[in-house]
Amino acid sequence: MSYQGLKKNEMNKNIEFLFFKSLPYSEGLSLQRRINDELVNGSGKETVIVCEHNPVYTCGIHHEQSPDDMKDLFYVERGGGITYHGPGQITAYFIFNLNKRGINILDLINFVHEVEIEYLKLHKINAESRLKKETGIWAGNQKIASTGFAIKGGITMHGIGLNVNTELSNFSLINPCGYEWSVMTSVSKINKEIYEMENEKRLFLEILKNKLEMKL
Repeated sequence: MSYQGLKKNEMNKNIEFLFFKSLPYSEGLSLQRRINDELVNGSGKETVIVCEHNPVYTCGIHHEQSPDDMKDLFYVERGGGITYHGPGQITAYFIFNLNKRGINILDLINFVHEVEIEYLKLHKINAESRLKKETGIWAGNQKIASTGFAIKGGITMHGIGLNVNTELSNFSLINPCGYEWSVMTSVSKINKEIYEMENEKRLFLEILKNKLEMKL
């Protein structure tokens, strides 16, 4: 993959990192779209948002079901199908300028997946990146993190949801990205331990910054 546009890049010094304990999904979506519009129009800063959401379902452009009767459902412009976000999940959004960085969306996905794999390795979980229908991070035959991006004017939106303490039964109302909900797992389920989420989000952010070769 192309790391040149992500590592040792002068643009990295200007990335804004926004960290939220809990962010209502509607506010996070509006924030992403506003920053995206600013970057498309030549202003604003590339931004990474790290947060948790209250329980919510989001439906991307590739959904295979008709969940119109569901509560707390947002139709969004990202790739992928329907998924769940909620407390105990590290949700991270990346609003990056692909054109200026000279990379494509696959480069960014692979990069973010490497951040997640390193995070999981620190929790003694061996995981791998998968693409196409399976896009996300898998620990054996179970999916531990989902990925879905959108691009507008060469600027990305949306990102990943990494299950740490996530209440997995909330996936039971859907077929996450086309799979039976039982395919989903979490760090907590695998390690039989509950984690302090503020520490986990900061750890994820630290790994991300290291991968971007930024001084902490």
